[in-house]
Amino acid sequence: MRFPLPRRRPAVTFPPPAPVPLHTPGTELPPGCVPLETALRIARKALARHGGANIHSKPAMYFAAVDLEHALRTLVTAHEQEA
Repeated sequence: MRFPLPRRRPAVTFPPPAPVPLHTPGTELPPGCVPLETALRIARKALARHGGANIHSKPAMYFAAVDLEHALRTLVTAHEQEA
């Protein structure tokens, strides 16, 4: 006994999305450019968050390293923008 195959739906086509530039030089602030007070607050929060991290835990050290690197880069960028 053969069962009839279900009918296939026609393919749906969507219009292509409009192109968006990834970077427009001269109109955007550098990445991480925030006021110095905000950068200091970010750095203090990162230090407080990872101050008690277990040094024997690789994931904890990876998270701490990435978070602290981001805080440091933000702080350096904010300091350079102030100067």
